Amino acid sequence: MDTTAKIIIALVVLSILTASITMVRAMKLIRSNKAELNKRKQILTNGIDARATINSIRQTNSRLDEQPVVLLDLTLTKENGEIVNAVIRTAIPVVHIPDFQKGKQIGVKYMVKDNQLLVEPVDSYLP
Repeated sequence: MDTTAKIIIALVVLSILTASITMVRAMKLIRSNKAELNKRKQILTNGIDARATINSIRQTNSRLDEQPVVLLDLTLTKENGEIVNAVIRTAIPVVHIPDFQKGKQIGVKYMVKDNQLLVEPVDSYLP
């Protein structure tokens, strides 16, 4: 086998390995995103109703089905009267953006899992 053939075979093998690594990374990302969406759905389905005041909202560079993903800094009043702060990352439907401004109160659901407070706005976007 001549040198050119060896180089071509090496490039084909390298291309296959690169494609395989890319596919594995894509599958991990898809699983991770699916787990995150399932967690958010669980909070909205089984969480406790509460009200939260928006301290700030920051845009990210991400979108979920064309809906903007934002970081919300919230002050949450739990059902026992305890006041806690939470920063959450969530997608908001474009039509609800006026409702998610600094100083506004929004409905949220929360739960505590593994000693961690999990919060999700009631009007957040979930596919």
